[in-house]
Amino acid sequence: MRSKYGKQREGLEVLRPVKGGSFTWNSLNKASNLLRKGCAWNIHNGKGAKFWRDVWLLQVPLTEVALQPVTEEMLNAHVADYVDEEGSWDIDRLEAWLPPEVLQKITANLVDPLSLEEDTILWTASSNGHFSTSPAYSLALPPRHDPNEKMWRTIWKLPVAERVRCFVWLVSLGRIATNALRYSRKCAESPMCLRCGNDEETILHFLRDCYPARFFWLRWIPQAEHQSFFSSSREDWVRDNILKEDVMESGMNWNSFFSTAVWCIWKNRCTGCFQVLQKVLSAPSLAFSIQQKAILWHKAWQAPTVNFGRQGSRPERIETQIHWSPPRNGWVKLNVDGASAGNPGIAGAGGSIRDEHGKWIRGFVAKVGEASATLAELWAIYYGLHLARKAGYSCVLVESDSQLAIALIKSRHDPVHPYAALLASIRRCLAQDWLVSIGHVYREGNRVADWLSKHSLVYPLGMHELVDPPPALAPILMEDCMGISFQRRVVTHPSSSL
Repeated sequence: MRSKYGKQREGLEVLRPVKGGSFTWNSLNKASNLLRKGCAWNIHNGKGAKFWRDVWLLQVPLTEVALQPVTEEMLNAHVADYVDEEGSWDIDRLEAWLPPEVLQKITANLVDPLSLEEDTILWTASSNGHFSTSPAYSLALPPRHDPNEKMWRTIWKLPVAERVRCFVWLVSLGRIATNALRYSRKCAESPMCLRCGNDEETILHFLRDCYPARFFWLRWIPQAEHQSFFSSSREDWVRDNILKEDVMESGMNWNSFFSTAVWCIWKNRCTGCFQVLQKVLSAPSLAFSIQQKAILWHKAWQAPTVNFGRQGSRPERIETQIHWSPPRNGWVKLNVDGASAGNPGIAGAGGSIRDEHGKWIRGFVAKVGEASATLAELWAIYYGLHLARKAGYSCVLVESDSQLAIALIKSRHDPVHPYAALLASIRRCLAQDWLVSIGHVYREGNRVADWLSKHSLVYPLGMHELVDPPPALAPILMEDCMGISFQRRVVTHPSSSL
């Protein structure tokens, strides 16, 4: 279809109406505006995306944030035209055209003009760059502000049984099949309450105002709160009690107790409706039953969960001692770390190279620009590897406290991933003629790199090599040499035999 309808066009420009086009092609064109909203260029060698006209850095072309009108000649420039052969950005050339906050975003992107991999299109609404329907629907629909969003989140995180959460959710929506609702739909002969026969059976009536429910609530609601509790509307009544997280004497939160209570009241009401009258609890018995069930469920929820390796079970943690460990003889250890003030925010990276005695060999700090924490971690590994390679070491043990960054490096190459260019450069560096082992370390064993990454934010943009360690690092370096350890609770991994 591209060769038939999209000749001599690149990227999303392929999608253009064509007279006599097929039904499939015309359907794609109808969705082209939505695709353009969610798509952007993913930069590799920078020779496909236009620097000023295409969407690759922000959600809009850079012409819309330029400080002055962009010339016609500049409009045709590619991203690669603004970096040198090593991929360093020509910031001096761009300072007069773009605001500082945009330049910070630019410097956090790696461009490799010598790479054979061309720029690709990614889906910006997902974290991995691949298209998915859920964010596409979100883009297609107008933005909606839900004032009850906090209540919905609270309901689905309540430490109660799932059936209780579902019931409270239905109550908040007014979707419980009371006699009043059933009568309005011609499914009941009368809207009256079967228990008292005095009022229509609405949600508020059977959960709050009918005698058994009112008897229960009067035991728990302070006298000063009676007016607001018994006179509010259903929406306010549910929202106020769900968002109320006061801790009771039993240790449970009020919203958990409230949710359990309304479910028990409804369950008792349904027992009577289905003519099991001998099992219907009286008002005092119902109040006692609710209290006992709430306490029982609270204790069950607080009990530790045994982890048999099943997905969704709570992982077990044990206390252990963490410390920096030196590399074996003939190797050097490269510890790296990244930091982001905001995630995304102004980001930096830092690292150190030490020998088997813990002696400082050299280190670095780098101010990356505006980036996420994970991207900063990847930049730290990138700069650290290049520093070790430049120094001529052939056996390097790399440690990072970012399991996600390590997993991304060890995963298969994905050209549409937002960090694909940087990951590809790291993998090429690892594949050169030297021995490199990369692994995870907890932050307590990575304190030097952690200190360097946090203090890198005060440096100018770019990487700065440190021949000598900063004086403030001396105590940490000494503690690492002495093997000083720190206690940490770590997740235990279940045995494969299970």
